[in-house]
Amino acid sequence: MADEISLNFGPYRLDAANARLWRETQPVRLTPKAFQVLCYMVGRSGQLVSKEELFTVVWPDTVISDATLTSAIQEIRKALQDNPREPQYLETVPKRGFRFIGQ
Repeated sequence: MADEISLNFGPYRLDAANARLWRETQPVRLTPKAFQVLCYMVGRSGQLVSKEELFTVVWPDTVISDATLTSAIQEIRKALQDNPREPQYLETVPKRGFRFIGQ
């Protein structure tokens, strides 16, 4: 995972090197796995990322259910105040995966 990522999108700043997400000057709390998912997605901005790819990268050597990934995605959306029906940051591609679309 690219630890050098520091990216601004909307009012947010993702600081992967320090494992922090900020909304302006306020830290935004994410569980470690949700943070890893967000970092991976941001690092592939605009690209489709499959569920299988996320399972392999974020949960290597661990068998998890789709519900675990869904929970992480929901946590990210809540933290980013992102509506899945009108996404600004995380787009769902039905039956395929997800795409980070933040500017």
